[in-house]
Amino acid sequence: MELQEDRIINGLLKADIGFLAPEAVRERLSQDVVISVDPKRAVSDDLWPCIWLLAAALERQFTGAILIDAGLASPLPAPIPLSSRCRYVSGANAGIRICVGTLAAGGSESTICGDTRGNAISFGSLVHSAVKASPITCCALAGYLGFAALAQAVGIPPFHQSWSRRQLQMPFEGAAASLPPNFAVLGTEQLGQAFLALSFFLNRTGPCVHLVDKDEFESANGRTQILLGENVSAWDGKPKAEYLRDICRGWGWSVSFERTEIEWGWKQPNSGQWLGFVGFDNMDARRVAAEGGFDWLFECGVGSNFCAPRVSWHSLPPDRQMAKRIFESAEKRSQASRFAQTLQRMPGDCGVVRFENIQATAPSLGLTAAAYAIAEAVNYLKGETRPYAGSAYLWSPLLPFERNALTMPLSSMEAA
Repeated sequence: MELQEDRIINGLLKADIGFLAPEAVRERLSQDVVISVDPKRAVSDDLWPCIWLLAAALERQFTGAILIDAGLASPLPAPIPLSSRCRYVSGANAGIRICVGTLAAGGSESTICGDTRGNAISFGSLVHSAVKASPITCCALAGYLGFAALAQAVGIPPFHQSWSRRQLQMPFEGAAASLPPNFAVLGTEQLGQAFLALSFFLNRTGPCVHLVDKDEFESANGRTQILLGENVSAWDGKPKAEYLRDICRGWGWSVSFERTEIEWGWKQPNSGQWLGFVGFDNMDARRVAAEGGFDWLFECGVGSNFCAPRVSWHSLPPDRQMAKRIFESAEKRSQASRFAQTLQRMPGDCGVVRFENIQATAPSLGLTAAAYAIAEAVNYLKGETRPYAGSAYLWSPLLPFERNALTMPLSSMEAA
């Protein structure tokens, strides 16, 4: 695989921030990263979910060592083992330092700091509260901090920095939250795996889960999908839904799966009340899912512009007209970066076509997107049955997110 076909390097080259060679980007991403955490908070019911999710994102975004300085000698319960490049250390020092739940000694401007308690997340400061962190905010914060490390390593310029805040309140109430006993995950790539990994920290009691995906894993997936371990031969070429079924069964969950492409007329096969989490990357599949027999749907997506990294989400009833209105097919619009222009000048155009058609992304984006979507699921389970649409930018950190209630189509209201 050419370096520019790597989804992370691809996104940085498309961002056009000064690199003309993929090798220069790779060198920047070869740095070691230290995660420093207050040892008193590096426990399962506080910041451990953030530690694992952040380390899982960083080990895919960077090729150096990920050094976890949190007073831990070994990992706590987690979805899968972190790679051998993730090590538990004491007093580590490296090129990039991320502090979680603590501030850097001496107040170094190059150190990335964040915190979370309850439904609050902060950047560059601590959250002053006696409440412990929620796994949902841990996941969102891991995404924000993971992308900040990527941006600092390669010099992504700030985006609307003057609007950013020290602290945000995630759109759900309280630290205690869990998922329903029955839910399906449609699409088991980056977003689907982020749903599942966060669900591991929320639902240790063993829900019933249904996984749907038609494809097999490819070796390139390991760079962006956090439930694929470093032993590539264990998952490369394996059916996605079937492989992840075995992972989730190892957590004590009851799991079924379908290796299928959902098309018009598809219905989820289970009786009773089921919620659907949608991680597909195309609009048609999202519209099909809306008619798949779920009680409610939660969907999210990630943008491919690393200079303005946007995530979006929806909380929706299973309504055909609403899905048709929201998930309209859109033409792809892209502006050729300087690197793309160099490919265009080469004989033939295969290189530039492949470069432009690869979906640029980073695992940190998927974490934050999934966290916002699952926050909406928590609201629904507490009785919030209005549909919502939301979006947020990860850079600059903690820009205010948008969240708006949606109006049901008139035809749907009349039918009801």
